[in-house]
Amino acid sequence: MVQISKHLERGRLAVALVGLAALASAMPASASDSVAVTVNATVVGVCKFFNTATPVLNITNTGTGSNIDPSLTGDATGSTTVAYRCSTNTTPAFSIPSPNISVTCAACTGTPSMTATIGLTGGGAGAGMGSGNNKDLTVSGTITQATYVNAAAGAYTGTVTVSVTP
Repeated sequence: MVQISKHLERGRLAVALVGLAALASAMPASASDSVAVTVNATVVGVCKFFNTATPVLNITNTGTGSNIDPSLTGDATGSTTVAYRCSTNTTPAFSIPSPNISVTCAACTGTPSMTATIGLTGGGAGAGMGSGNNKDLTVSGTITQATYVNAAAGAYTGTVTVSVTP
């Protein structure tokens, strides 16, 4: 009886294997496929100012602060630098609304003003925003002797907006 039982077990095992093989052959073969995916990234050309504090342009003829001595001859001048960074190989274009700005003495009687002539020099293509290397734009200003010689004593102030593109 043991012999018959072994044969039956082997028979069942063989039937199971034949059934699995038949099932596997009846299933459709899985096909593999692939697709190419295009990846896009665009670094834009941009320039930005990178100042830790508001730049101050002091115009002077004494070499001290923004002091102008009307008894001295010659124009009063000054300059300051404005730090900027651009995307690599991006050349900046700087502009101001007008080269002539009004500086006004708010504390003076009648609120007198003088005209300062503003100029921009320097600049150049950026070395990359992440490089951490600022470039400098020089903002200069001049008040002619003819303008300040008869000006009322007092502190004159004005603002010029410097823009950069791209």
